[in-house]
Amino acid sequence: MESSFLFWLFVMAGGQGLFLCWSLLTNERADLRVANRLLSALVFVFVLVIAHACLSMQGMFGRYPHAASAIAALPLLIGPLLLLYLRNILDDAPFTGRDWRHFAPFALALVAWAPYYLQSAEAKLAILQSHTRIPLYIIGFGLVKAVHLGVYLIASYRLVARANRVQPEEKLFRGLRRLTLLLGLGIGIDAVIFVLENIFAGFPVSSDTFGALVMIGFVYGLAHLAMRMPLDYQPAPLSEPEPAKPSYAASQLTPDDSARYLRDLSACMENEHAYRDGELSLEALASRIGMSAHELSQLVNQSCGMNFQEYLNGFRVRDLKTAMRDPLQSGASILELGLAAGFNSKSSLNRAFKKHVGMTPSEFRGGENSE
Repeated sequence: MESSFLFWLFVMAGGQGLFLCWSLLTNERADLRVANRLLSALVFVFVLVIAHACLSMQGMFGRYPHAASAIAALPLLIGPLLLLYLRNILDDAPFTGRDWRHFAPFALALVAWAPYYLQSAEAKLAILQSHTRIPLYIIGFGLVKAVHLGVYLIASYRLVARANRVQPEEKLFRGLRRLTLLLGLGIGIDAVIFVLENIFAGFPVSSDTFGALVMIGFVYGLAHLAMRMPLDYQPAPLSEPEPAKPSYAASQLTPDDSARYLRDLSACMENEHAYRDGELSLEALASRIGMSAHELSQLVNQSCGMNFQEYLNGFRVRDLKTAMRDPLQSGASILELGLAAGFNSKSSLNRAFKKHVGMTPSEFRGGENSE
C-alpha cells in the first residue's frame, strides 16, 4: 500500500514537473529568460531522477534494462544548474561561454559510461543479474557525485547567504537559503542511506526513493519562489561597484580634445540615442566617436563625475521616465519601456532607477497617474 502511494505520488510529481518545465520555457518575461531556462533544465533533471525511482520501486529494470543506469551521470548536472540559476537570479550574471566548463564532469562521465550504454539489452540484463550487491566502482562513482554536489551546494549556499546579509528583509533570499540548506541536509542523509543499504541487506529505506522525495520537495519549493517573484523584484547587488574616480592621475586628453569629444558624445546620446542599445559597450561607443576606450572612460569620469555604466543609465532612466509619463504608452508595461530605453534586464532597470530617482518604477508611475 505504501509503495503504491509513493509510486503514484512520484508519477504525479513527474507530470507536474514536465508541466512546470513547459511553463518556464514559454514564460514571456525576457528579463528572466536565462534563469527560466536554467531552472527548467534543473526541473527536467529532477523529473528524470523521479522517473528512474518509479521504475526502481516497481522492479521494472528487468523489463527495461536500458533504464537501469541511464541516469548515472545526471546528478553531475544538479549542482552546476543550481549555482548558475542562483547567480543569474540574484546577481544578474549572464550565461557565458565559460560557464559551459561547469558541465565538463558530466561530459566526462558520459564518455566513461559510453561502453556500458552501447551494450545490448541482453548484455545489460546479464550484468544486472550477476550482481547481488552494487559493485564497488558504482559506490565510488556515487561518492564522487556526492562530493561534487556538496561543493556546488556550499557555493550556492554562500551566494544566497551573502545576498541575505545584504537584504535580510528580502523573503526570496530567506526562502532560497532555507531550501539550499534543506537540499544539502537531504542529500547528506541520502548518501548515508546509500552506504547503509549496501552494508546491511534488506535495509528498510531505499536511497533512490528518499533522494527522489528530497528532490521533489526542493524543486517545487524553488519553483514556487521563482514563479512568485514580483515585477518590481530588485536583487541585492552581491558586490558593491567601485566608486567612480573623479579624474586620472595623468590626463591624456587636452582641454580642446575633451571639449570636442564631449560634444560628439553628447550628440551620440541626445540625437542618436545610442544608450538605447542594451548591449552597448565602452569599446563600441568609443569606436563610434573616434576615440579609445580608455580615453572615453577618462572623459566620462572627468567631465561627468561618474563611471561609464552610470552615465548610460542616467540617459536610460530619463528616457524611461519620459515614456511612463506619455499617455500614448500607458498600455505598455514597465519592463517593455525599460527594454526600449536600453536596460537589458528587470533587475538592472530597478537598481538604476531607484538609485537615480529614489523610488521603484512602479512607485514613480503610480505617483504620476495619481496626479
